[in-house]
Amino acid sequence: MLLHSKSVAVMALAAAALFSIGVHSFAPSTQNARLRTFSPPAFTASPFEQRTIDLSTPTQLFLKTKTQIKTKQVVSTNDAMDLAAVQAEVDEAKKVELILLGLWGISISAFILINNFHGPWPLIMKQVPERTYFLSHMIGGMLFAGGIILTTCIERAVAKSNNPDVLQFWFTKVPELDGLIVVPALTVSMISGTGLSIVRYGGLNIAPPHIGAIFWTLIAFMSWWAATDLTTQGPSLKAVEEMYEKYEQGEVGLETPKVVSDRHLSNVVSCFFILLLYSMMVLKPGTYFPFPWDHWT
Repeated sequence: MLLHSKSVAVMALAAAALFSIGVHSFAPSTQNARLRTFSPPAFTASPFEQRTIDLSTPTQLFLKTKTQIKTKQVVSTNDAMDLAAVQAEVDEAKKVELILLGLWGISISAFILINNFHGPWPLIMKQVPERTYFLSHMIGGMLFAGGIILTTCIERAVAKSNNPDVLQFWFTKVPELDGLIVVPALTVSMISGTGLSIVRYGGLNIAPPHIGAIFWTLIAFMSWWAATDLTTQGPSLKAVEEMYEKYEQGEVGLETPKVVSDRHLSNVVSCFFILLLYSMMVLKPGTYFPFPWDHWT
């Protein structure tokens, strides 16, 4: 009986211990229960909401891509408009330049022809000292000849460089060099040379044969220069501007436009005209020795 009582007591203690352990192991504590009761529920998107989120991403990407394309199109349009404006400005400037050079060529040719076929004109040229004409003739001839030969060498080096920056700088400055150096120097040289023939020989129409040959060679040079050099400056500048636009857009491996490279032949022929002129001044053909064609005339 005593053993039975002890067993019952042990079982009662075990049951109490098991109940106590079970409560602590499986039942939430009062604090945890309180926290769980007031904690906000975790957000879980419904299938419809999830589908909407997934579809919005490609839509935004499409809109962004479309905006970028439109932006690039606007930039390209602006670049094309800028290039067209530059080309229109170049065309207008070249027209004005060609008109002015045409008037200059007609005027200086008329001056030479009047003095060659009529006599000294204007008569005031007889009053200028011979040394003044001589000095002006030397300075004008030096600047004219030096300008032609030097620009020929520089332009060849520029064309060989294939550098858009250098090409653009050169072809925007060539008209200025022509207008500020070559054309004024040639004008001074021709007027002072006519004055020398008036003071020394009484007029261009009665001057020794080499004088007339020099002036006719000058007129031939002017015709060649106007036909081959001036007419290619505008197209060359346009081609260089197009090359520079590609360079600014990041294109590499650009080469000098063909119209620029082809100008070298024109420039070399112009240099030979210069050598021919100075050879006539020194050797005086027709005066010191007969012209080669005198045997057939």
